[in-house]
Amino acid sequence: MNLVVKAHRPWVTRLIWVLAVIALLIAGWSAYDYGRYSAKFDSADARRAEESFIEIRDALSTEIETLREEKAVLKRAAQIEKKAYNELYTTLKALQSEILELKEELAFYRGIVSPRDASRGLRLQKFTFEENGNSRSYRYKVVLSQVLKNDRLARGNVQLLFEGLQKGQPVVLKLRDVTEKRINDLKYKFKYFQNIEGIVEIPIGFTASRIILRIFPRGRKQDMIEKTFNWPKTENSEDVGE
Repeated sequence: MNLVVKAHRPWVTRLIWVLAVIALLIAGWSAYDYGRYSAKFDSADARRAEESFIEIRDALSTEIETLREEKAVLKRAAQIEKKAYNELYTTLKALQSEILELKEELAFYRGIVSPRDASRGLRLQKFTFEENGNSRSYRYKVVLSQVLKNDRLARGNVQLLFEGLQKGQPVVLKLRDVTEKRINDLKYKFKYFQNIEGIVEIPIGFTASRIILRIFPRGRKQDMIEKTFNWPKTENSEDVGE
């Protein structure tokens, strides 16, 4: 019987396996690279494209930020301009109102000092009737005047009547029907002018249509003066000469 002695070298087997794995990896990479080449894929081009996209993204981000800042500036400027416009508009309205009031006062005093017709005597200079906080409360103002050439006192009564419908029927309410103190007539006594003011409360269920204003000079009831106004309406500088 012949014995054969073989050297045992395990590292050779490991080396062979390692070389086999490396060979497989090289073969796989070669196949992958060949595939990319065949598909005309270039990693350098891909990197350049990626860098280009990054540059575009950064540029767009910068532009967006710039636009946002510009928008904020314009918005603030618009707010300031709007505030300035509102303040200017309010001031203008106040000045216009003051000018109108001064013109009315000027016309009033001109009518007293140098009227167009000095013989007219007593005048209904102004009558206003407007809401006083709610739909049934109204404030009235009657302004009477006479020319300066008249040295005598003007005396008499002013009567206010309110025409309308109540329960479908025509009704005329007197001043005592719509005032808290049940005033009958408004008395006047003046040399140059006089303001007569008050508040009326319209009853529930009464639908007003007209206001009748009558002036009764003292001792001369035959010279009664009458004016009619639609509801509610303001009329200014109305002459009602004796």
